[in-house]
Amino acid sequence: LVRANPYNNRMLVIYDNSNIDVIDLNGAIFNYPDLKLKTMSAKKIVNEVTFDKHLAYLACGFGIVVFDTEKLEIRETYYIGPGGSDVDVMQVAMTPDRIFAATRKGLFQANRQSSLVNFNNWEQNPVGLPTGLFNGVVNAAGRVIASRSLFMEGVAQGNDTLYEFTPSGWVVWPHQVGQGKSIIKIGYATGAQFTLLLNLGMEVIDINLGRSTILLLGLNGQFDYGTLLDNHFFVNYTGNIAYWIADRRFGLSRGYTTCDPQDKIELDGMNNRTVGNIDIHEGRVAVSPSHVYKEGSGTYTREGINIYENGDWTYVPVQKPDGGEIIDINSVVVDRIDKSMMWATSWGYGLLEFKNNKLVRTYTPANAGLDSTVSGEALAAAVTQDQDGNIWISNYLAPSQIGVIVRSNKTYKTFSAGGTGNSKFTRRMFFDRNNQLWMPHEREGGLSVAKIKGTSVLSFSVLTSLEGSGNLGSNSVYSLAEDHDGRLWIGTAAGIRVLYNPDEIFEAGADHDAQPIKIEQDGNVELLLGAETITDIHVDGANNKWVGTSTGGVYCFSPDGLRQLFHFTIDNSPLYSNAVLDLNYDDNTGDLFIATEQGLQSYRGVVISGFENYNTLHAYPNPVRPGYAGTVLLRGLVDDSLVKITDVAGNLVWETRAVGGQVEWPLTTLSGMRVTGGVYIVYTSTSTADQKAVTKVLVMN
Repeated sequence: LVRANPYNNRMLVIYDNSNIDVIDLNGAIFNYPDLKLKTMSAKKIVNEVTFDKHLAYLACGFGIVVFDTEKLEIRETYYIGPGGSDVDVMQVAMTPDRIFAATRKGLFQANRQSSLVNFNNWEQNPVGLPTGLFNGVVNAAGRVIASRSLFMEGVAQGNDTLYEFTPSGWVVWPHQVGQGKSIIKIGYATGAQFTLLLNLGMEVIDINLGRSTILLLGLNGQFDYGTLLDNHFFVNYTGNIAYWIADRRFGLSRGYTTCDPQDKIELDGMNNRTVGNIDIHEGRVAVSPSHVYKEGSGTYTREGINIYENGDWTYVPVQKPDGGEIIDINSVVVDRIDKSMMWATSWGYGLLEFKNNKLVRTYTPANAGLDSTVSGEALAAAVTQDQDGNIWISNYLAPSQIGVIVRSNKTYKTFSAGGTGNSKFTRRMFFDRNNQLWMPHEREGGLSVAKIKGTSVLSFSVLTSLEGSGNLGSNSVYSLAEDHDGRLWIGTAAGIRVLYNPDEIFEAGADHDAQPIKIEQDGNVELLLGAETITDIHVDGANNKWVGTSTGGVYCFSPDGLRQLFHFTIDNSPLYSNAVLDLNYDDNTGDLFIATEQGLQSYRGVVISGFENYNTLHAYPNPVRPGYAGTVLLRGLVDDSLVKITDVAGNLVWETRAVGGQVEWPLTTLSGMRVTGGVYIVYTSTSTADQKAVTKVLVMN
């Protein structure tokens, strides 16, 4: 939430976690974290801001906070619910003698000369107003308008009502939003004009004229339902209204009149923050937009696919051959044989084939024979590729829940997944080095595995939480990854299990049980992340295990899982959210891509996959210029290389052994002292000494 105070030209930037930055006219930033750090059981969020001189009235999820934008302190807090209870305040408005609060429990008002910290001085649902949720209240040119929202209570659209405060009480305001429209929120007022953010667009109303001056029902001909987030409008130097629109789907746009096209503010990033899955192949990162609910419903997003390659983002909109939009693109994979191709699944439509970022073919129940639900939908939720390039998908609630597109002739084949119930929902499919197809089931369905030959299923089994049948710890299985040693790491609702012999899963008499990782914590033996739901696992170039969780952020463990290397949360890192949806690791760059409920981020580590030879060995930065306080990366190493650095006289300065294809030299000697200026020689060799290489680094102090 971003709001500027015209009284003192200070801008408030308020984050979802209630952290507040105050920016003055000179660009200086002052942080106020107290509200963020305050411990409370109530909903800690700031819904809107109303200014009165230097004071900011914050409409919070528990009440009203009065924040001094100059002294950077909280002046007062009003708990205005019955008996002083918490109430979710949506917006605040004021006149010289009264204060109004739109809340989820009705509209509250009080005399500003009374003690506002005393809940008894607040009147709930005053005369003329109905009970129920009010989602906005605003003062425009001295007249107060409030919005009663039935839409936000789940009633059909078009039933919201605007009320005006008069000397004799509240009355229905003559101007209403019209049939089919519902009010999401009331924007702030500029003079006699204020805005309504609607489920179908934006309306600017002149309170004195009693009518709209702008009615915007789309952005450059594009429209989606209920995606407007915020707006800013003002009267520009021409006397016309200029406006900015923040839209969940279409981003940031600006415009000047209803008739003129809007200018979209293009940023180098994803078109939308929502993420279903992340796939990476040879430097090409593909991101799907819909994380469908495991209970069996989509998110109904019309977003397309985002591609990151060579430092740039590309947005790929997805439409049916007839021009209609395809919703809920929930899984995408870059083709491993031809990376100009990619494949994606749609929850409700089927499988999509792309070439050079263009949709070239669809596979649906109607045109390709995909199995469908009783309602005729193909609820495809996962896609993967086998060693021969055939495309496999999961098909929820269909008679056959596994399908494959044969690469050679693009025909479709189906297989049963051991049942058709809700428990067989899967959003991930994975082929191991033995050409076995693994499918985790989040809804107490265990872990399915199929032995594949060509496009035929030779054997099929389901592992469960029972000893002797998988020993998974939980039947809710979310993720899995194969490490460099061929072991299968399995993420469940009860932590991590490891299957040490997945190649023997179909052998009679073999041990088919996964084992927990046992660690010592405060003198007690505990199971690794036994209390966490493991949403994803990925293995980096050093065989470390990166683990995403539903509530605990991101962990990184040593190859055996016994040592924690990193733990990123919203409290100790820039991580957007502790609810991690997906992870993926770029072997070439060392970037770990992290998808959370709040968007996509990346973390660049030192570890990358090892190279086959030293042909690309180099140091960066090189030369090291005066004043540089960072480290030097030696990149292009064969895994497990011995690296020695000497001065020009041959004296050993520093040495290490590479884990993966890159090491980090801290520009120090073995004793920890900063090296002096000069030329340093880097010698490297494989563990068997069959390959060797030399490079140089110039340090300028």
